[in-house]
Amino acid sequence: MRRLIVASALCLAQTALAAEGEFSLGTGLNYTTGTYGGSTSTKILTIPFNARYDNGPWSFKATLPYLHVTGVRAVYPGVGRVDNGTLDNLLGVPRNRSQTETRTASGMGDATVAATYTIYSGGANRSGIGLTGKLKFATGDETQGLGTGSNDASLQVEGFQQADRNTVFGAIGYTVYGDSPITQFENVVNFGLGAMHRTDGGDLIGVAFDARQAGSPAPAPLRELTGFWTHRVDRNWRTQAYVLRGFARGSPDWGAGLSAAYAF
Repeated sequence: MRRLIVASALCLAQTALAAEGEFSLGTGLNYTTGTYGGSTSTKILTIPFNARYDNGPWSFKATLPYLHVTGVRAVYPGVGRVDNGTLDNLLGVPRNRSQTETRTASGMGDATVAATYTIYSGGANRSGIGLTGKLKFATGDETQGLGTGSNDASLQVEGFQQADRNTVFGAIGYTVYGDSPITQFENVVNFGLGAMHRTDGGDLIGVAFDARQAGSPAPAPLRELTGFWTHRVDRNWRTQAYVLRGFARGSPDWGAGLSAAYAF
């Protein structure tokens, strides 16, 4: 599952180019694999269903992912490895058994909704600062490793600056975790930055770095480097592809994905 902290900052930059009152629907296919600090790989296939609406300074987005997870029972999408006894008690297994046992599970993951307000837009939309609030709902089955079992909230400030065909963007945010039956989550800071270039044909090619502070005992630290390519097929259709490399226990080792969206 793509988890770019700077994704909303990138969206903020792209919203400046969107039509007034634009509504879009999209889906895609994301695949990640990683050991998350262990010795056994966990593979996660995600099919997200996205809806987005842009109107003036506001942007709204909702996502419901379908997941297929094969790997260690203690590894959770978006969180990494959970390594305390609370998870073992929930699953009804001997202590530390969840760190080695594997499972295969499919179903809906945790849903998210987000709203972004552009608090500053300058230079004919060549720069901007936005504020994003995001809610995650415990719609995934935590006993199957499809969700964390908690309702979480986050607040993030993001911005971008264009120079000719180049754009730099970044974000910093804070996540407040709700009560979870799998472990105790600690509230954490996240940040990210990136840059993209608009080609002669109007495509966007860029790179972004995404990071999350480690909580004690959870979530695991996250460090990811992502390269992406966005292509506008016509007035309505947009596509995007990305590849990802992770560098921390909360990130997969590798990932890739394709997505498409239709704007009405």
